[in-house]
Amino acid sequence: MSQAGSDPARPADPADGVEAVGGDAVDDAGAVDAGGEASPTRSTAGHPAGRKVRRRSEQNYTAAVYGSVLAASVVISAGDLRAPLVLAVLLISSGLVFWISHVYAATVASVHGGWHYGAISRGMAHEWPVAFAAVPPAIAALVSGLLPNFTVSDGVWAALIVAVAEQQLWGYAAVRHAKLSGPALTRTILLNVFVGLVIVALKLSIPGH
Repeated sequence: MSQAGSDPARPADPADGVEAVGGDAVDDAGAVDAGGEASPTRSTAGHPAGRKVRRRSEQNYTAAVYGSVLAASVVISAGDLRAPLVLAVLLISSGLVFWISHVYAATVASVHGGWHYGAISRGMAHEWPVAFAAVPPAIAALVSGLLPNFTVSDGVWAALIVAVAEQQLWGYAAVRHAKLSGPALTRTILLNVFVGLVIVALKLSIPGH
């Protein structure tokens, strides 16, 4: 016979589907701390408590777009009288300097975890597109120097065209990655094209450049 006032529903058993880890309850859906809040630093069942699951790093489209715009600006500032080898050296050295600067800034801000080797190496890999974006324009400059009937000015323009094309491609890749659609997609693509036109306009408008 059931007792008066007793609840016929059986109370939930804390052991059903819940694993106690270090005094805190962790269920299959995710980690939960003692206050009932979701804890991003704890792992689900099958992973030791307090151990984070490392995710595969994604392509840094921001750094790639920035690096291509930087390469174009280096070509514009270099002028039309730079020899192909000199222009290539300027592009590569500028890309490396800005890459190191980005890694340094991210390290100071502890973006990737601080000053230990793992964090710095992650920052170097994450910001590498800034430096790599200078490589295609530099190759274009070097190749133009080997082609007959190509003047120094032609080589500069070749490097600039490659840099702008790279900026357009990275911008489009970023749009695809963001999965934009509708008006947002149209505005972003138009903005990307507008930036490329501004770069070319700067080249045409600056005397001797």
